[in-house]
Amino acid sequence: MADSDFSALKARTAELIAKHDAEVSARRGAQEAQWLAQSRGLSEADRKAIAAKLESAGGLLKADKCAEAEALYREILAAEHLNLAARSGLGQCLARQGKGSEAARAFTDVITLPLADEGARMVRTMGMVGMQQLPPPADPRITEPSVVFAAEDKPTEFRDAPYAPVMTVVPAGEFTMGSPEGEQFRLPNEQQHRVRIAYPLAMSKYNITRGEFAHFVAETGHEAKGCNLEGTGGMTWEPDGDWRTPGFEQDDDHPVACINFHDAETYAQWLSAKTGQRYRLPSEAEWEHAMRGGTSTAYYWGQTWEPGRANVDGQPGQPGGRATTPGGTFPPNPFGLYDMAGNVWVWLADCYNASYNGAPTDGSAWNEGNCAMRVRRSGSWFNIEKAIEGDYRQPGRLRSASRFGSIPSLRYSSFGFRLVRDL
Repeated sequence: MADSDFSALKARTAELIAKHDAEVSARRGAQEAQWLAQSRGLSEADRKAIAAKLESAGGLLKADKCAEAEALYREILAAEHLNLAARSGLGQCLARQGKGSEAARAFTDVITLPLADEGARMVRTMGMVGMQQLPPPADPRITEPSVVFAAEDKPTEFRDAPYAPVMTVVPAGEFTMGSPEGEQFRLPNEQQHRVRIAYPLAMSKYNITRGEFAHFVAETGHEAKGCNLEGTGGMTWEPDGDWRTPGFEQDDDHPVACINFHDAETYAQWLSAKTGQRYRLPSEAEWEHAMRGGTSTAYYWGQTWEPGRANVDGQPGQPGGRATTPGGTFPPNPFGLYDMAGNVWVWLADCYNASYNGAPTDGSAWNEGNCAMRVRRSGSWFNIEKAIEGDYRQPGRLRSASRFGSIPSLRYSSFGFRLVRDL
């Protein structure tokens, strides 16, 4: 694939993003104009009714009847979206009820929304004061659908060398990373936030295979000894266990297993040097964007687990049982990537943090925080097809937002990896 093809793709992607942003800005401007018209079109009777409700809500707030006050403030805002006094009162109510990020969102609106009345400038100042001890505001875009900036006539697949993995071009996009409260199997480390991947990239179509890793080892002599193997008696540490002996039969088309973070990084560095292209582990945001493929549901195929979608323990009709399966055995995700869920866990570039507070929103890897652990995603053959109460192998580990951290030196018979390549 010629570099000019990728340059043209990136240029078309930039045009799509600029067009999208212009449309969003225009819609926002039209919405604000509508809100201003709403405020300025209120009759004298409407204003008196709103003032009376504001006074009542303020009394309820002083009496610490926050739930009642919140309801009244929301009633006012339905009639006058730009009533900053009501929005400030709402922020105070939410803060007292322990809804910190929602309160911060209300105060942010006080500070940033247009002024319908010049007399509300002091309310803005008070909103700024109210935000001082609050967490980051809830992102109002988290309920918006994913956006995929897919250019026409884009390159789809390529391979830099016979020994290199087949790469699939993943379009740029914007999506809500994490999971909503109430999603089955959700963990506390999946707080939602909006992320934009403003560039196309290439991701290996399959997990890196045993055959591809064998070629690397044959050239470099890389040692990857010592692996935790899962057998009928549970997990056992095998000092001489490695990717050649993961505890089940494999051929060259299976994903390589018994791989730790350092093995994966070393392979990426070798492949980069061999091809002259930059191969690397995906960032967590890049991986979730690629995993979702433009979807917003718990799994990339829908809201609930479905048999026949991925390689897990107990999968009806699964060839291989408690073992890996060749890439392509199960259906691809919407971007044409195989085994994004199940088969083997994959290592990602990011340090593991138990909260997304402070995480990058531009697709870059988060290389700060608890770097004693690295992120792993996707679930594996080790996970189970049917949920069992208290069993940590539950199928929810295959959700698009599911995330875990592991010691980078850890090898396990369900740990593998895949790569991205910069375009």
